[in-house]
This record gives sequence, structure tokens and C-alpha cells, in this order.
Amino acid sequence: MPLATDPPSGEILEINTMFRLSSPALIPLPLLAPLTMAACALFCGSAMAESGDVFQPYVGLSYAHNDNVYGLSSVEQGRAFGIDSLADTYRVMSAGINIDKQISQQHLLASFGLSRSTYDRFTQLNNDGKNARVALEWQIGSRFTGNVGTSYAEALSPDRGFVTQERNLRTQKQVFLDGAWRFHPSWQLRGKMTRDELAYALESQRANDRNVNSEEIGIDYLSANNSSIGIQAGHSTGAYKFPEVVGQFNQFRIGNDYSQNEFKGKIDWVASGKTRLQFLGGWVQRKHAAFTDRDFSGPNARLIANYALTSKIALTANVYREIGSVDDTTASFTLNDGVSLASTWDVTSKIQLSANASTEKRKYDGTPSLPTLQTSTRSDSYRNLSVGANYIPTRKWTISLNAFHTEQSANFQQGNFTSNGVTLSTNFAF
Repeated sequence: MPLATDPPSGEILEINTMFRLSSPALIPLPLLAPLTMAACALFCGSAMAESGDVFQPYVGLSYAHNDNVYGLSSVEQGRAFGIDSLADTYRVMSAGINIDKQISQQHLLASFGLSRSTYDRFTQLNNDGKNARVALEWQIGSRFTGNVGTSYAEALSPDRGFVTQERNLRTQKQVFLDGAWRFHPSWQLRGKMTRDELAYALESQRANDRNVNSEEIGIDYLSANNSSIGIQAGHSTGAYKFPEVVGQFNQFRIGNDYSQNEFKGKIDWVASGKTRLQFLGGWVQRKHAAFTDRDFSGPNARLIANYALTSKIALTANVYREIGSVDDTTASFTLNDGVSLASTWDVTSKIQLSANASTEKRKYDGTPSLPTLQTSTRSDSYRNLSVGANYIPTRKWTISLNAFHTEQSANFQQGNFTSNGVTLSTNFAF
């Protein structure tokens, strides 16, 4: 079942084209509301927690309506899958605990959450979500800093181009370690290691089960005004646990294991008190163990511009060209070109409005060429508009209302769809 959100607009250091399973740039939108509600339920409590609150429980409740839950092109296509109506209303109940503890120079952060999603019509999608994360922001003296931790998430799968009456849960595990050495007031050496594991509950989707190991090393020059410029090199390997089965008679077994290398430049320029530009770009090369015609070698880059129009209105723009992993059994990766613009307006200390517009072109260049199948490379165009409002009656209570409109057009009829939805949610941290 398809799902998506807008391209990220956070710190450029968080961009990772090696393993972007949850990357909004890779997933279409029809199940936006349920996943957004689940994520908000699990993390909004954390957002409301004050720094230094050692132990803070939270609860959340969300209601949503989506007029095209599965992202189908028409009612007729839905009937072919035994679906009479494309729309549904659902709710998410959540509860969890956030831990924030400073121990001398070390900072411990942890979160544990549970959620229950219930659909009015598509009851087969009812599911229990689980999420846990433990991280230590470590520091040794004044020159060595970094993070070490692990995370676990279990939720309804955001499969794309896959419709089933069965519930398909996806489990993600991650272990990470990064560090920086400030060996000179103006220079730092940094490195990062990550291991990601992904597994699906349905046997038909297990071709997407994989482990990805990533390593990165870089060096930065740091200026007095908090700007920086640097270079970095990265390597990752992807190991798929099961082969992809394709062909009219399931006669082909395709291994999607790959090795990826990249070399990039990184710029973080604080141009003024209102403007900040971030760039991460360079050359990426991905090689597959089988069907090497889908190997990729080319430029990958993302530019992020942050501008404070006033003290209360902020704008963020993204322009990018990236490859990444995708939850699709027909391709091992997609090549994505996109643009997005987001804005927030702090109307008062208790009310915030937001809006986001994005467009993206996805090419499934990771699809192997099999002469007997005579298939063409899939290509999608994706557009999304969303607006939202947050109201904070008290320091620990938030009420949110969000709406979205999504369109996707593809070079095959079943890939075209539109989807609209609205979500009302509230979260309270004790």
C-alpha cells in the first residue's frame, strides 16, 4: 500500500542516500494520514517535552479521513481487488514515555511508544505499532563528541504499487555510532557507522527484506560565524535476504545485493541572521551483484535554503537529485529529482500555521532488463500540497489539524491516482 510525506527539510547532515527507507522522496502519498498520525502520536510527546525533563509520559489521539487509502487509479481498479469504496476513516491511539537525562557531559535520550490504529471499513489494516529509541550524546573533554544508539520500529508497511487485503507489517532496526574530533579550533574530523535491518511480515514482500551497512568519514573547516565547508566519502553494502521473483511464470530469480561508494562536498553557510544555505553533493556509484545493466554512476546533490522572512515567518526550500532504496519489488532503487517549498507562521505564542508544496520525478532505474519480459522503465511524477495548524492551549497540550492533496501520474494507467485527506489530532505530555 502506498504512502508518503514531503521531502525532509531538516539538517543536511541527516541526508543519507545510502539507505532512505522512510525517505518521503521515495514513497507516494495515499496512506499519508495513518503513518503521519502514528509518527505524531509516538513523537509529538517528545517534541513537547522540555529539555531536562527526566521522565515524561504522554498520550495521543488522532482521527483522519482519506478518500483514497490504497492510492488506486479508479473505483473500477479497486473492485478488481475486492474493494468497493476507496475511502475510509480511522483513528490512532498512542501512549509512551520520553527520557531526557544529563549526566555530567553525557546526555541520555530515550523514547518508548505504543500505538493502536483502527479503520472503520478496512479493518484488515488494524494494527499495533511499536517504537523505541535509545541514544547517548557523548562527549570526552572539549574535543571529542558524538552519538551512539539503537532504534526499533514496527508499523504498517508503506508499500508502493502493492495492494492486498492482508495486513503487512514492517520492522526496522538500526544501530548507529558517530563521532567528531575537533583537532584544531577551525578543523574537525568526523565519522559515522550505521547498520539498518528491514523485514516484512508478508511472504510476498520479503524480496524487500535487507540489511544495509554504511560507513562515512569526512573533514570540515569551521569558521567563526558557525559556517563550515568540508568533504566526505561514504561506502555502503546492501544484502537482500530473498531473491526477487519475476516473469510471467516466475521463472527468474534476481539478486538485488549492491555496493555503493560516494564522494561529496558539504557546505553549511550562515549567510546572515536570516539566511542559511546547506549543500551536500557529489558523485555516487552503485554496483549490483547481478544484472549490472542497472548499475548507477552519476551526480547526487541536495540544496537547502532557510530564510526568516520575519521574526515569525520562516521559509525552507529544497532542490535535490538523489538515488535511494525503495520499497518496491520491481526495482532496487529510484532516481529522484524534486523541489519543495515549506513555510511556517507563528501567528501567536499558541498558534502556528504551516504549508508545504512539493513536486518530484521518480525513475525506476534499478529495474533489471529482462529481454523476455519486454518491460519499459517505470517513471512517476508526484505532487503534494499540505496545510496545517497547531494550537497549544498549555505547555504540554497540543491540538493539530492537517489536510493534504496528492497527485501521482505514471507511464502506466494503474500508477495514476489522486488522494485527499484531513487529520485532527491531540497530544498531551504529563
